Amino acid sequence: MGMVIGLISLRSLLAPFLILLVIILDVNISAAIFAALLFRAVAYFAAPLFHIFGYWVLVEMKALHDVWGSLYSIPVVPYTRFNNTVVMGSLVVSIVILYPVFAGVKLLLLNYRKHFVHRVRTWKVMKILGRSKLVKWFAGV
Repeated sequence: MGMVIGLISLRSLLAPFLILLVIILDVNISAAIFAALLFRAVAYFAAPLFHIFGYWVLVEMKALHDVWGSLYSIPVVPYTRFNNTVVMGSLVVSIVILYPVFAGVKLLLLNYRKHFVHRVRTWKVMKILGRSKLVKWFAGV
């Protein structure tokens, strides 16, 4: 969810909706914030690519023109800014790469936990951080 928040435009109605979902659902908020910041940087450089995909979906897919016209006539939907090529392109790209990113991060975390977590816990910095009151409060210990 953090990836999608980072890729889509923050000025659309989609971003506050997704942020609300992160708060309501059992999502790790710090991971969502980290992913949103990381993918916000990616989105800055990928905006021309988002424009190409958005233009293709909004303009070149003639079968969807009636759908876009109907959606635009619904009172709240225009505030999603779906008619902007960059916004639509970023939404399409984020939906397409959602599962591959999820599977890749899951595989990465499983390998980290299997091979590296015991090494990282022995680092002096991690031991010092583990004793801090802020970290204990944040971890709920």
